[in-house]
Amino acid sequence: MSACCLDELLIRYSAPTLAGIKTGNLFAIKGKLDNKLKESIARFNSKAKQKNICLIPIKCQGCRTLLYIYRPKLLAQDLKCQKCKCFLRELGYPVDRSSACVREYISRLSESPEFLHEIGFFLGYPADDVIGFIQQGPKQAKCNVTWLVYSDVDRAKNIAKAFRTCSKIYYDNWQNGKSLDDLMVAI
Repeated sequence: MSACCLDELLIRYSAPTLAGIKTGNLFAIKGKLDNKLKESIARFNSKAKQKNICLIPIKCQGCRTLLYIYRPKLLAQDLKCQKCKCFLRELGYPVDRSSACVREYISRLSESPEFLHEIGFFLGYPADDVIGFIQQGPKQAKCNVTWLVYSDVDRAKNIAKAFRTCSKIYYDNWQNGKSLDDLMVAI
């Protein structure tokens, strides 16, 4: 995969994380985790590390790789939420270290035939919404704003609107010549 292709995917699917308004994003790319993709990820991470952004592959299936981009500092902050911490602790996650939680999630995902919905905690979604989805299922949601909402609908709609606006602005700026480096915000 070329750096240009990865840049476009990052802009399209991860702008809120690049902007520092969201903890993390997931997106899938066509292709195996070969040396070329590993090199593209390493190049990105060497630039992004100084801005507190990390990109890692979390699952490879056939000719598809699932990538997780996140802000380690924001994730550590999110995992301090009591509801999140208690829920993940009950599932056996090492909640005192966010990097260990990420490794644990990747390990569990690699062994699971299904998607593990606690990923919502790692993406920065409200704890009540993540727990609501896991415990109640999709039919009990109050609304869908890119994630299923079980708690504060107005707040969720405002956050989702900010994510959409950010994504549009980032893509437009990238189309008009701004580089990915220019669009990554340091926090």
